[in-house]
Amino acid sequence: MKLTFPPIGARIIKSSVAVALCMIVYFIRTFLPVENGIPFYGALAALWCIQPYTDTTKNNALQRSVGTLTGAVYGLLFLLLFRRLGLAIPEFVYISASISIIPVIYITVVINKRNASFFSCVVFLSIALTHSFDENPYLFVLNRVVDTFIGIIIGVAVNDFRLPVRRDDSTLYVSGLDDVLISQTSNYSKVELNRLICSGVKFTISTTRTPAELMSIMQGTDLQLPVIVMDGAALYDVKEKQYLDMTYLSPNASAEAEKIISECGLHCFVNTMLDSTLLIYYGELHNSAEKELFESHKHSPYRNYVRSEYRRKDMNERVLYITVLAEKIDIFLLERKLRQQLGASAKISLSDSEYEGFMYLKVFSPLASKENMMIRLKEYADADKIVTFGSVRDKYDIYINDGGGNATVKKLKKICRANGRF
Repeated sequence: MKLTFPPIGARIIKSSVAVALCMIVYFIRTFLPVENGIPFYGALAALWCIQPYTDTTKNNALQRSVGTLTGAVYGLLFLLLFRRLGLAIPEFVYISASISIIPVIYITVVINKRNASFFSCVVFLSIALTHSFDENPYLFVLNRVVDTFIGIIIGVAVNDFRLPVRRDDSTLYVSGLDDVLISQTSNYSKVELNRLICSGVKFTISTTRTPAELMSIMQGTDLQLPVIVMDGAALYDVKEKQYLDMTYLSPNASAEAEKIISECGLHCFVNTMLDSTLLIYYGELHNSAEKELFESHKHSPYRNYVRSEYRRKDMNERVLYITVLAEKIDIFLLERKLRQQLGASAKISLSDSEYEGFMYLKVFSPLASKENMMIRLKEYADADKIVTFGSVRDKYDIYINDGGGNATVKKLKKICRANGRF
């Protein structure tokens, strides 16, 4: 296994700063006429609140707060009961603390804060088992709560700290997918991309893939703007899960393409729109790649496969594109025939497949292009200009030739900072 040494990220730095601030607060408390507490608990709480996203930080802070208060209350009741009854005998305390875990956890269930149960138990046990025999255990309970809330406040403040920037609301950043974002992608890319989007950066994706493939690949990325899919044949709203704009093959071009494909002894998937739903008509599957594709994708919520005998095939049918998945030699022969016979009435696209020895061929409308759909997207995003990222030299504003993935996100961050900082 080859070790990799990624750069030290912001979360690591913030964790160190948060712990240092907890130590400074503890040092200041030593000069005050109150108990000093234990900085260890504050540091733990601060670290728990350092998270990639603000929502996660707030949720963790809430969990820790509820857990600490619940555990402290039960711990205090435990101390009062056993000291008043004079039952502070080690063996009896340990057994009783074990049984008391039941109501501690149960109360978190009752108030619907199940995620806080672990912290409730930690705080309760630290009080009941460690300090039941102290001369003045009640100060520990107080300081345990104070230490934790100091850590929570510091952790949330450090995690949410951002340098003041002027947001660039006029630029739309559009990135390719293959060899641009998904190559060598890590959690770093998704976290940083989400942070940029959350801060107001207008970012989206343009790809030859379908919405189903895109959403699977970019799972965990909070895309806010519509994406260009199917090589410019459609504009898809990922939030509302609906198509906003489509460019269709003409009925004559679609019928002619299907006829040529059939004459070559090949099968095709016909992607059509019925109202706002994408339907994929298919016939008898010819090869192992088609069968594997169908079996792995037929349950996807973004795909609706329908047997070809149920297809209506009339002049009102709206065909987005046609897909052929076949061996490379068959694809090249089919491409030549389609170009010869269809001419300018269709756009032919070839791409490698995930199945060894097989390729995809897709037939689109000649008007289906990423450039045309980008004009529509620019209007939708209310942007003044577009900056594109891609892996083809001289075709995009930012040329990606270093593996994509993390490198692309770093370049995007650099450009956003240059355009937006005071």
